[in-house]
Amino acid sequence: MTISAVRQPAGSSSVSDQARLRGDKVRVAALVELISREHNIRSLAAGGPILAQLGLISPRVSPTAAVIVDPIHQLHLVLALEGAGWSRVALPHTRGLLPPVFTRVAHPRLVCPLDIYDIFPGFYAPPAEVFERLWSRRATLSLGRTAVSSLDRVGTILVAGHDQLGSLARTQRSVSNIDYFVSMFRTSLTPREQEAFVRLVSDVQGIEPLRPFLMAIGVTVGEITLPSVVYCQARLGIAQVSDSFIFAVSLFEAPPGRRFAGFRSIFRRHPKRVMRALLASPRSFAVVAGSRARHRRQQLDPPSHE
Repeated sequence: MTISAVRQPAGSSSVSDQARLRGDKVRVAALVELISREHNIRSLAAGGPILAQLGLISPRVSPTAAVIVDPIHQLHLVLALEGAGWSRVALPHTRGLLPPVFTRVAHPRLVCPLDIYDIFPGFYAPPAEVFERLWSRRATLSLGRTAVSSLDRVGTILVAGHDQLGSLARTQRSVSNIDYFVSMFRTSLTPREQEAFVRLVSDVQGIEPLRPFLMAIGVTVGEITLPSVVYCQARLGIAQVSDSFIFAVSLFEAPPGRRFAGFRSIFRRHPKRVMRALLASPRSFAVVAGSRARHRRQQLDPPSHE
């Protein structure tokens, strides 16, 4: 599937950078949909143009397009896009120890790169189950004259809130955005959608990244939750997971301002498990750091698929 196969939104050659960005995001969503169909890949468009079509507004404009893919097909989609002229982009270094949760690809004729997600930090259900929950609620929107599978309104607020309020967000920004998301939740979602949102958070085990937001809308969140073994296996790309890995993933994914409270909660409930995990922590930290380095090498030197 080529770029020219999707009709470009009308406009003059002097359109602003923001208009070009919005137009290219629509084109990317349509292109990914067509490529996904061609290769029998399940994917869901997300982000800017999806929020607009669903009558929602994001608190910020992202410079990238986004798609969520069935974890079993993540590499298949990357390879299919590379066959259509896209290239993997090495992600900038960040302060976190855990590997990124998306792969970024870019096309020379499009201004915005595409981030391909298959894991959401803090959604502790197995990633395949998280995708199934989102897929079962999918909407179909017309983008670039193409019927595109996308997140629905409930899934969109869940993912947008995760990005803006959770472990991917900086603490100060996330605090400033809580009131915004509470207002959008209460004014943009129907009572039935609000109930569906709370159920979806529970289904994906997504309390931790949304904890301040859930408390603000009156949901009882209880003690800190721990990631599942399957989640940690997928998050770190390793087969064997012990308590030390589970605790490490939980703490490293928590926003910095909530880490001490998280550790205190875990230690109070599982003191013996925590002490044993601390004894094994040097090796665990080395494995975690190695998983991040391995992910970066794969981005810089992707495997051949000729």
